[in-house]
Amino acid sequence: MLRHLAVSVSIAFAVLIAAAPAFAQQLRGDRELKLLAKWMTGDWDTFAQVDEDEESDAPYRHTRALLRVVAVTVTGLGDGIALYVENQQADSRSKPYRQRVYFLTRIDGAITMQIFRIGNAEEFVNAYKKPKVLRTLDSTRLTREAGCDLKYVRDGGVFRGKVENAKTCPSKLRGATYTYSESEIGPDRWVNLDQGFDDAGNHKWGPPPGTVGHVFRRRR
Repeated sequence: MLRHLAVSVSIAFAVLIAAAPAFAQQLRGDRELKLLAKWMTGDWDTFAQVDEDEESDAPYRHTRALLRVVAVTVTGLGDGIALYVENQQADSRSKPYRQRVYFLTRIDGAITMQIFRIGNAEEFVNAYKKPKVLRTLDSTRLTREAGCDLKYVRDGGVFRGKVENAKTCPSKLRGATYTYSESEIGPDRWVNLDQGFDDAGNHKWGPPPGTVGHVFRRRR
């Protein structure tokens, strides 16, 4: 199983580099940044977690979702690695609920993931499988989510990331005022936890405190 995993990840990354020469150039000299980008890239889903929720009659049910991540060359962002990210509900693949550009870079020596919204994102629906469409993406169409950067550190076989100060990452969803985010990424498992809170610390959206985030597993 591990051998198949290593082969599948290596093939995906080789295709990724062939599709984006600038990406390969950016990777040189920073093995950890390269590895994190390599693990993020690919197709993911939460199907196994949803099945486990149903079998255990869990009080909180995670959604059946898909996550697609591909490398993209975006001029004007500086030194780093850009990834196009598309989240879809399994039953609504033509209408993604989230489209972003993640930009992995080093700030004060730390691996930092900056998050960018995409202007007129509807033009990029299913762009993870449309290289010609992705080539039209440039920095003039991106707006950074200020205060929402995640800092990542290597911890054995995974990378762990989180927002350093959640109250700097604003939210207006369901009465929340800020967003807390954390992430754990390995070669075949990616856990994302996003939660909204108000100024008094009351939970407003996302998995309740004490609940694991959405567990994405790499699709074969």
